[in-house]
Amino acid sequence: MGENNVPQIVVAQLGARRHYAVPMAFYRAGMLARFYTDTYAGAGSALHPVTKVLSLLPRAWKPAGLQRMLCRREDSLPADMVASFNFLGFRYFLDLARAKEAASRIAVDKKYGDLFSLLVLQHRDIRANCIYTFHGAALPLLQGAKARGWLGLYDQFSAPTAIMYEIYREEYARWSGWERWDIDSNLILGMADREQACWDIADYIFCASEFVQKGLMAQGVSSSKIKLVPYGVDFTMYDADRPLWDGSRPLRLLFVGTITVRKGVQYLYEAVKQLQQHRVEVRLVGKVMVSPTARQQLATFAELIGHLPRNAMVDQYQWADLLVFPTVCDGFGLVQIEALAAGLPVITTPNAGSVVRDGVEGYIVPIRNAEALADRIDVFARDPDLLAKMSRNAQARARDFSENKYCERLASTVKKLPNMRDI
Repeated sequence: MGENNVPQIVVAQLGARRHYAVPMAFYRAGMLARFYTDTYAGAGSALHPVTKVLSLLPRAWKPAGLQRMLCRREDSLPADMVASFNFLGFRYFLDLARAKEAASRIAVDKKYGDLFSLLVLQHRDIRANCIYTFHGAALPLLQGAKARGWLGLYDQFSAPTAIMYEIYREEYARWSGWERWDIDSNLILGMADREQACWDIADYIFCASEFVQKGLMAQGVSSSKIKLVPYGVDFTMYDADRPLWDGSRPLRLLFVGTITVRKGVQYLYEAVKQLQQHRVEVRLVGKVMVSPTARQQLATFAELIGHLPRNAMVDQYQWADLLVFPTVCDGFGLVQIEALAAGLPVITTPNAGSVVRDGVEGYIVPIRNAEALADRIDVFARDPDLLAKMSRNAQARARDFSENKYCERLASTVKKLPNMRDI
């Protein structure tokens, strides 16, 4: 154990996942030994002097890619606790941009996950007894931690590979003109085997939703090994007074997420076609991954905004009246919390994470059910008072999923692990 019998944890994280909430949780609890990541703009990174200057530029002068890079920072983390591999991060970004097929993207993810793991394991001067790492770049790190006698904590932020890709396959078959299935089954089996190895070697597996928890147990993971810790966001970014819809203009529907069949955008398309008698406006915010033909179909009913950096999403939530998130497979949709904080009721599915309560802050509809989706949108379109009531409920609910509460839940859960008394 570290000082005062507090565990000392290495966090190894590719990307800005959950905006560095995990290292922040352990730092606040006095449990962070070192945070490793790839491209990072904050203190402790060689990029920091440059990004400090670039951040002073007017927003209009900063391309979306630069804005996303400048957001890769957590100013509360001390520089001496951060180690970043920026060159690897830039190479990863470029190779991923060149990978046009799903199989190629999977190969790139594995390659850089392994390279990242090796760089982390080369650092042997850290006084630690535990590692926290993430689905996708974990196996070498967990193996290295085990060899050092450390406790291994594994973050399963998505559904298990076998379940996720079966859902993908079904959706691609249902919507064959929208996206092409180009993943070899042997590749999926290899990913699932690697994931299984992570489950076997990890001491505990952390997930954020009942959907993922049930998926893990369906794959044979013991329930005693799984820790359910719902995520959180800095809801103060989105919590602002906004005019409530009174029925005098079209009802504004917002979808946020990658534009892909996995996120269920096709069912929103079908639902809106059933609502021609009502006035609605639709925006889709996210990277477009569907075919050109499908994109043209989506453009007939919605404005396609494209991917936006996190700090640009406030304007989108202020524009909207309602978030519609009909995802078919998600680990935990953070966009739900952001929308709730902005006062938007949410229509979503059980596979999005346990955030929205049916009939309180919005509605839960079955996956792949455009009719149910249209019906719930119709309820709001006919009743501005109901939307106003659920908007107030939404902002209250968001406080249960604040970033601070997530940090407290995560640190408290780790401290209470039985094994912590033994390391």
